[in-house]
Amino acid sequence: MALVTGTPQGVITSQEELYIEGAPYIYFQNAVANPRYNPDVDGYYWGMTGSASNPVYNIGCVQDVSLTEDVTLNSVRCDTVGDKDAIQKRNHLEVNLTILSQYPLAVLAQMMNLSTPLLVGKLEKVGIGAISNTKNWMVYMPKVYDEDAGDYILIHLHKAKFVDAWTIDMRQGESWQLTGIKLWAFADDTKPAAQKFGVFVRADPSAL
Repeated sequence: MALVTGTPQGVITSQEELYIEGAPYIYFQNAVANPRYNPDVDGYYWGMTGSASNPVYNIGCVQDVSLTEDVTLNSVRCDTVGDKDAIQKRNHLEVNLTILSQYPLAVLAQMMNLSTPLLVGKLEKVGIGAISNTKNWMVYMPKVYDEDAGDYILIHLHKAKFVDAWTIDMRQGESWQLTGIKLWAFADDTKPAAQKFGVFVRADPSAL
């Protein structure tokens, strides 16, 4: 039969007509805690369980979330033929977000690299001092894209740090915005090579 549409023969995996809108929820927890699945039955490390010593923090009212990566790319170049290949190395992943919710300061302090929060009566106090370079976080970013069926996708990052400079925008007639919040996710050598930075997990019984 003629390939009227140019469709290849054999086994074809096509993308689904499913589209996701909006930011995920974002949770973070001290990286010294173990993931909820450590590992699961398939050998994947992901999820969170909060405790008094290692609570899970939920970032409120996030928008403009992006996930990207930093990669070193070097070409394999031969004088006679040009580029024949490329060698790539993933250095870190990067999460950028804008936050509209400012409270409680206990959550804000972690993202802005402030001092340990103190709650005294009706007062919440946080100092602005030196930045700690020793604290790492796990990051858990689930997004339900079909609430009726409970279908979701999530991103779990094993070892991340809040980096770079933040800004609080205080515009007339608008809500305050915390911008410049950036997470770098580093390789975790305690995890399998294929999962050093993190994992994607998708649950969709009707499609999978």
